[in-house]
Amino acid sequence: MKKIVIASIIILFTSHGRSYALYKYEESTVKTKIFFNHNDKAGKDATVMGKVLSLSSSEELAENDLSESSHEKTKATVRLFTSENVFPTNMMYVIDPNNIVVSKIEVKYVFNNKTFGDMLIGYGNCKLSNAGYRVVQLAMNSGRNDSYIEKSRGDYFIRSGDNGKAIAHYKKAIESDPGDPAPHLGLGLIYYKDMVYNFAYAELYKAYKFKDRLYDNEDKYVLLKTLAEVRFIETYDNYNIPANKVKFRKEGIGYCREALRINPVSVDVNFLLAEFYYRGLEQGSGNEEDARDRYQKVLELQPLHSRANLRMANYYIRNNKLKLAHFYAKKAVEGEPGNQEALELLKRLQ
Repeated sequence: MKKIVIASIIILFTSHGRSYALYKYEESTVKTKIFFNHNDKAGKDATVMGKVLSLSSSEELAENDLSESSHEKTKATVRLFTSENVFPTNMMYVIDPNNIVVSKIEVKYVFNNKTFGDMLIGYGNCKLSNAGYRVVQLAMNSGRNDSYIEKSRGDYFIRSGDNGKAIAHYKKAIESDPGDPAPHLGLGLIYYKDMVYNFAYAELYKAYKFKDRLYDNEDKYVLLKTLAEVRFIETYDNYNIPANKVKFRKEGIGYCREALRINPVSVDVNFLLAEFYYRGLEQGSGNEEDARDRYQKVLELQPLHSRANLRMANYYIRNNKLKLAHFYAKKAVEGEPGNQEALELLKRLQ
């Protein structure tokens, strides 16, 4: 697959030799400052690594993309001024002429062509990018640069399914720069998936303390969402003394709220927050009104969310509004026809 992709690019650039001439004299990296939005006054130091040569539809799907169709402007082909410290899974940014970040791309292939030099192929949402836009990498000091490289290698092994090597590289990244939240986040996510929740929380909380160094809101959202999920498990599923359960529930609600400030339309976090409200800590200690409002938000975003509909049905049963209870029970079954609890509830309400 890689050979086919690279071969197609060589053909493309051979037929556009004059375009290549525009870039061949710009073979030195340049320090610059980039801004992540128009309100960003401080900006971040970065190094210009190359320029976008072409944008096209991706023939590969993202891991969570089930549409089985290509998307416009999701593959970027970049001519690099240097390939030093550029690795597969690295994140790079495309900036417009005003140095505003317009796209983030994940490096898929890095290769060298005798005619065109160092190049990369990356994938991301490039709708706002154009050919000729510069591609940058965030600048770091030597210790932070080592951390960045080790983190990138860890990410590569995660994709390869080798968690052991990923953990080793994340730990090396942390040794190089203990204040870098990214490897702590990567390590915490591994522990979370392995259900080692005390280790997961320890790493995730270290990432949280330095979250201002996470430049991407998506990473911040994933961090906060996972912290909330760990606290939910520790509150309701694992054994803990009552005082700790109170503490964990309060912290989990706080993490949910922070995550929703970044992504207010997250179905998962809205539902998780509703569950915190609904379940409380003791019989009758939940906040039903807040829970109801949050479940309604979930259903605005995903009308056939089975568990949210089931919660709403039970809420209206307790409030003796059986028509509404029947409505939500029916929706719960539509969303998940095999949900036995919803089927039994709907049968009782017929």
